[in-house]
Amino acid sequence: MEKLLYFIFVVLTYVKHRNKLISYSRFYKQKYKRSSGYFLFMAYIYALKYSMHPLYYFYTDAYGDKEFDPNEHANSLFTYNFQKRLNNKAFIKYFSDKRLFNKYFKSYMCHKFLNLKNITLEELREWIDNIEGNSLMLKKANGLGGLGIKKIDIHKDKGVIYFNNKELKDAFISIKKHDILEEFVVQHEQINRLNPSCLNTVRIVTVIDKNNNVNIIGAVLRLGVENDVDNLSAGGIAVNIDINTGCLTGEGFKLAQSEPSTFFKHPITQVVLDAYSLPHWELLINTVKKAAKVFPQVRTIGWDLAITADGVDFIEGNHDWGIFLIEKALKRGIRKELEKYL
Repeated sequence: MEKLLYFIFVVLTYVKHRNKLISYSRFYKQKYKRSSGYFLFMAYIYALKYSMHPLYYFYTDAYGDKEFDPNEHANSLFTYNFQKRLNNKAFIKYFSDKRLFNKYFKSYMCHKFLNLKNITLEELREWIDNIEGNSLMLKKANGLGGLGIKKIDIHKDKGVIYFNNKELKDAFISIKKHDILEEFVVQHEQINRLNPSCLNTVRIVTVIDKNNNVNIIGAVLRLGVENDVDNLSAGGIAVNIDINTGCLTGEGFKLAQSEPSTFFKHPITQVVLDAYSLPHWELLINTVKKAAKVFPQVRTIGWDLAITADGVDFIEGNHDWGIFLIEKALKRGIRKELEKYL
């Protein structure tokens, strides 16, 4: 019954994902020389049979990847139940609202931030006056997948602050449409070498087991591609990280339709990805394990972190982290691995 209800939910939300599904089916038509209708049909067959979201049918390349086993895949229904069971509903607000996350994880953050609620123009001007650098990030409190994030260039001339070449007083109303203003994080030079177009972040997933031990499920480095954000939904690529060594392993991959679909080198900087060593890795692991126990009521979190010259800077935590990203990086399903935590 639960599988059937999930399938009905997927069908009812078709409109939301319609454009992506049609685009992918057309891309697969060209790639595999079968009709786009066939791929759309199969995407929903997999949703009915395996409780896999239709988009994941394309993301996993379920048709072309003969080694893919849908029974080992932590499908959307399993993911929902897994996170619902492990994460206390009363405490997920500390991760779903970036303002609350910043407040309670302030000691894990190296960059400055400002809650824009009830802020006055003078208070904003004073805060910006005390910021070093020429870039800021505007964010929505509940933004997902890079949505609602806007990079801002600031400069000062004769005591006047300009916000994207617009006087601060004139930009104030549009600024207030966002929720948070953050200092731009300057990443470690080794990370910048991979991609300098944006802040490139590590997604690392923790699960607290029944003995209160923090376990690392997997880690991925996300790299932007000629964009202000590194999200895969914005055309970025991701690479698996060996959690024991902090080295990138294998090739990078995209969610966006592209040829090639995997990348031995970053497509812009041409830096080889496999075996590339990330700095401060031991510090990152230790810090994440410590942070995971701030709210032990939320037992599984997907953390987004920046690596800076001085160490680790927390960006956000996700109580509903996407399992697919980790599976794609590991090149295997992790359903059985996750079941032991239930």
